[in-house]
Amino acid sequence: MTLQLELLYLVLLRSLRSLRSSLPLYLDALQTLAPWFFALDHMNYSRWVPGHLYELLTLKTKAPQTYAHLLNGGFTVQKTTKAFSAIAIDQADEQNNGMVKGDGGAVGLTENPATLRRRMISGPEVARLIAEFETSPEEDE
Repeated sequence: MTLQLELLYLVLLRSLRSLRSSLPLYLDALQTLAPWFFALDHMNYSRWVPGHLYELLTLKTKAPQTYAHLLNGGFTVQKTTKAFSAIAIDQADEQNNGMVKGDGGAVGLTENPATLRRRMISGPEVARLIAEFETSPEEDE
């Protein structure tokens, strides 16, 4: 059973990480994994995965353009040109949040609505600039 669960996880990972992310493979793997979340008493996954699956499975009829975009790999982000490095959009968003917050964090950010709004608007651009700076070649002076 452990081997079966590990193989299911690897299939799910392949559906996300490959250069041409595969929505059908992702849906199939997630549908097969869903009962495991209940069996292993993972409350949050057993609560949210069925709803996530329902939304994705009904997307074809409810929003065909969005479904077509997801079929073309639009549900993952390729942050590098390396093979097998695509990640889910929410994971990329969390990584960007981590870059923007840095070591000091954003303590007290939610207490001031104006500061929070400013962070929400500027955050993605700041993360892009940091990533651009980190990947730029160093110039010898």
